[in-house]
Parts: sequence; structure tokens; C-alpha cells
Amino acid sequence: MFREKHRERIAWGLTAFAVTAASLVVYFIIRNSNEVKKFIDDIIGILMPVIYGCVMAFLWAPLYDRIRNAIVPIKERGKNKALDVVSRFTATMYCIVMIFALVTALISMVIPQLISGFMELYSRIPDSVNSVETLIESIFHDNPEARDTALRYYEQLYNGAISWVNSNLLPNINKYLSGITSGVMKLVGVLSSFFLGIIVMAYLLNMKEHLAVQCKRAAYALLPLNAANGLVEEMRYIGSVFSKFIVGKIIDSVIVGVICYVVMALLKMPFALVISVIVACTNVIPFFGPFIGAVPSVLILLMVNPVSALQFTVLILLLQQFDGNILGPKILGSTTGVSSFWVLFSILFFGGLWGIIGMIIGIPTFAVISRQFMKIVDRHLKKKKLPEDPEVYADMERIDPESGLPVPKTHLHSTGK
Repeated sequence: MFREKHRERIAWGLTAFAVTAASLVVYFIIRNSNEVKKFIDDIIGILMPVIYGCVMAFLWAPLYDRIRNAIVPIKERGKNKALDVVSRFTATMYCIVMIFALVTALISMVIPQLISGFMELYSRIPDSVNSVETLIESIFHDNPEARDTALRYYEQLYNGAISWVNSNLLPNINKYLSGITSGVMKLVGVLSSFFLGIIVMAYLLNMKEHLAVQCKRAAYALLPLNAANGLVEEMRYIGSVFSKFIVGKIIDSVIVGVICYVVMALLKMPFALVISVIVACTNVIPFFGPFIGAVPSVLILLMVNPVSALQFTVLILLLQQFDGNILGPKILGSTTGVSSFWVLFSILFFGGLWGIIGMIIGIPTFAVISRQFMKIVDRHLKKKKLPEDPEVYADMERIDPESGLPVPKTHLHSTGK
């Protein structure tokens, strides 16, 4: 009786309390932003194996499901528990073996190439200096004044580099070595998180159906029916968008890396394998990826063979056009439905927030946010009984407040308004 009589006052009181509590939390976060950031970083560091496991489980789930379905079709699951256990174990072990095979193959191919490449690069530095001077002389052989100017600037650049090595690098070698040691320790931490993530991945792959069931039960228990249906639908859409985009981008990057290696091998460019792996890895980043991988590759080639550096620059430009206009759309299709401008915006925005990871997942994240925003817009337009078709708003000047109908631009021009 008391609750019914004072329902409105109770509602206002709870709202005021919630607003006050939220304001205090925001004030605390702003006032202690450094401590909050450190706390969040510590939590992320602790949960990093779980994050790695979730990402790997997400990427390997299609292969896991395909192997399980080949052993036990979906309709037959639950009838033979022993066979179901065998299918889970086989699919899990296959995914783990594939991960270790890929990592081993990558290390066996790249590490020896890196070591021999840097050794060769170090041995070629004196020859590279002479080859650049020879190239300058051949380019400006008809113009002695320009040749002397170019050689003088190149000599200043070379002497400046030698001076920096002698005055800055060598005296501070201990500091750089400590930085290298810190980097090695971070690498060890990443590797340990990666291997622990494989264990987490195995658990997640085997219990993903159970987790999905529990999440659906919680959604329908705690939310209204329409909200729960909408949440389940949106989660299914998010999973589909991220899966198609990330898996498609990985396939696209592997193809780009293979093409790069074949062309570089045919043109007999140095460091073909190492550079192709760099190009493939950075190509996972949309739009900027090819150029991010091209910069260090061009610098390496420039020190060894300037002609190869020029050839590689042309190759990257052609590969970027081929990937952006032909290969990428063919593999990814209209996975996200995001226009070119919003692709660039999402890469810059989420890259600024989360770095390289943000650049990779920025496009599907923006696609999900954009879909939610457009659903809100459509819902409010429908509530106001206004047109929902975007094409209506392209050819209208305004909506008549009396009739609620759009007024075309031609009508306004014809009446002189």
C-alpha cells in the first residue's frame, strides 16, 4: 500500500541517487585518472592470457566446428557421448597442432633469414655507400655542378650518421642494452601469455555452446522479451561481422604476402622472404597497412640496392591498388557496409584509442556502432510517423509540419521560395 502510494517519489529518489552516484564515480575517475589507468592496465595485463585465448578461439572456431561436424554431424550429437568426446578432442588437438605448425614454420623461415639478412646488410654497408655515390654520378653525369652538390649532401648525411653512432649510440650503449633487456622480458611475457592463451582457447572451444546457452538464459531472465531478442540478434550480428572481416582480412593478407614474395623472387630482390612476411603482417591493418610495412622494407633495400628499393616501391603501390580495388572486395565483399570515408575515420579514431589493435578491429567496430545508431534513428522516425527511406530525404527541402509530408526541392524552387 505504501509502495503504491509513493511510487513516483520512490522513482524520483532512486533516479536522483543513481545520478549522484554516477557523478561521483565520474569525478573520482577524472581526479585519479593516472591511478585508474594504471589499475586498468594491471587488470588487462593479468587477463592477457584470457584475451589471447578469446581471440584465438574466435579465429579457430570455424575450423573446430568443421572438424567436429565431419566426425559427428549436428543432428547426431548427444546420441553417442563417447564419439562426441572424441570429436571435441580431435578438433581441439588439430587446432593446437596447426597453431604450433604455423608458429614453427614462421620462425624457421623468418629468423634465419633475419640473421643472415642483417649480417649481409652489415657487410654491404661500405659497398652500399659506394653504390649510392656511383648512382648519383650516373644520374648527374651531364651536370657536374648538380653531381657535386648531391655528393656533398650525401657525404654530410653519411658523416652525420657516423657521428651520431660515435657520439650518441656507443657512449649510451648500456642504456640501449637495458632497453633491449626490458624488451626481451616483455617478449617473454607475451610468449608466456600466448602459450597460456592456447590453453584458454582449448577450454573456450569446448565450452562455447554451453557459454552461449548460459548467456541466452541470463539475457531472457534479466531483460524484457523484446530486449532479450534484440540482444541475441545483435550478438549474432557482431560475431558474424567480426568473424567474416578478420578471417577474410587474414586470407587477403596471406595472398598479398605470397604475391609480393613471388614478384620479388622473380626480380631477384634481396630479403624477399623477410620483406614479404612484413608486408603480409602489416597488410592486416586496413588502408595504412601496406605503407606501414613498406617504409622499413624500402629503407633496408635502399641501403643494399637502391634500384631494388625503387622496384619494391612500385610493387607496393601496385599491390595496394590490386588489394584495395580487386582482391579485398572479392574476399571481404560487403562484410561491413562501411563507406570509404568512414573506413578512414574508424581506422584513425580507433587506432588513436587502441593502437594497432584498434586499427585492425576499427572497421567492424564502427559497423556495429553505425548499425545500432541507424536502428535508433529508424525507431524514432517511425515513432514520429516520418519517412524512414533515406532516398526521401535526398530530394526534399523540409517536412511540412501540418501534413507531415516531405516538400520536394522542385516545389520550393517553382514557387520562388
